[in-house]
Amino acid sequence: MANTCTNRIYFHASKEALDSFEQLVEGFSDQDFIDKFGSEGDTNIDRIGCKWIMKDDWYREDDETYMLGFESAWYPPDTMIKNMVAEIQKEDQGAYADGRYWDEGFDPIGIFQCNGPDTYYSAETSVDVDWDNETFWDDELEPAFESLEL
Repeated sequence: MANTCTNRIYFHASKEALDSFEQLVEGFSDQDFIDKFGSEGDTNIDRIGCKWIMKDDWYREDDETYMLGFESAWYPPDTMIKNMVAEIQKEDQGAYADGRYWDEGFDPIGIFQCNGPDTYYSAETSVDVDWDNETFWDDELEPAFESLEL
């Protein structure tokens, strides 16, 4: 397993709930995410579900979808995702998150869905990509992601 895991987290909730969440996390540093959405624990693995995080992308996809992207060490920050969903559910009980993750060697790639602080599902596989194929993402990775089921 490679060290860097790319994560794309899509939060789905009412416009009002996502407006509040987006305003809350605007300008957050990586440590701010850990401090606000980490659980009790001695290490980041205990607190957020992985060794470290670095926010690398964010945008509002539409009124009811907000994407946060992180790179993390080894695993997705599942504990942090659960805590972020719980924060959004304070305003919209039906809020949830879903997304994808992959490590730099595509071993593993996975999908997840989080419906609350105690409800996190994931499925993963590994893909041995043909690096000579210029369209390996479309030809090999997309079908592998689409074959995963929760």
